[in-house]
Amino acid sequence: MKIYRRGTGEKYTPFNHFNMQTQVIFNPEGGCRRANFTLTTLPKDSGSYDEIHENSDQVFYLIQGSMSVYAHGKLVAEVREGDAVFVEAGDVHSVRNEEERDAIFLAVTVPPLDQTH
Repeated sequence: MKIYRRGTGEKYTPFNHFNMQTQVIFNPEGGCRRANFTLTTLPKDSGSYDEIHENSDQVFYLIQGSMSVYAHGKLVAEVREGDAVFVEAGDVHSVRNEEERDAIFLAVTVPPLDQTH
């Protein structure tokens, strides 16, 4: 069993993302071999560019604020606190916060990505 203590995980900006911060909760380096759990903060005008994870599913659970979800540069949905997004392996996706309030979401990636930053 592993315990995560608030604020203790490594912080970084993932590749293909901008003006945002992701913090590791659990990942393979921390003993969770089968998944990545990260907490991401998206300030206004931050997000990611279209990307594809060929072999990994992702779930984004929005804890605070709202964010826009895109695919191929087109808006797919606006999600708000308590909403979740499932991105199946191979799906093109990107996210962006276009609101004043920070968006905060938990991301679960299974299996973990080879490159996280």
